[in-house]
Amino acid sequence: MKCKHAVKGMSFHAFHGVLEVERELGQVFSVDVTVEFDGDPSDVNPKAEPFVRDADIYEISRNVMMETKYTSVISLAAKIAHDVMTEYARAVNAVVSVTRKQLFIPGSVDKSVAEVSCGRADLTPPRKSKPRHE
Repeated sequence: MKCKHAVKGMSFHAFHGVLEVERELGQVFSVDVTVEFDGDPSDVNPKAEPFVRDADIYEISRNVMMETKYTSVISLAAKIAHDVMTEYARAVNAVVSVTRKQLFIPGSVDKSVAEVSCGRADLTPPRKSKPRHE
């Protein structure tokens, strides 16, 4: 059976963005994480341990949001998705959306949302870059 577990509306005051003001003053981000996995028939057992723990999803998201300043919000969402997939071996996909409402643009915009979907095939190890000076 196909299963999804979502943790939505996690809120963080963090320091990401292209503009220096975004990285210096910060802004409030809202993060939603959905983990998709293949369920097991034993999951219907009332004493079955949960596959996904809300606190773990929050902790993964918090660590990424607070440890590094990302210029690209897509890269930020991708890192959260990657870390969720790495944490849960049974997960087949993680969808992460990062929303921000405080936009430094000359116009009326309600919010900006970056969304990333990360599957098992996306977890291949990164290629080693060639040294600049050989």
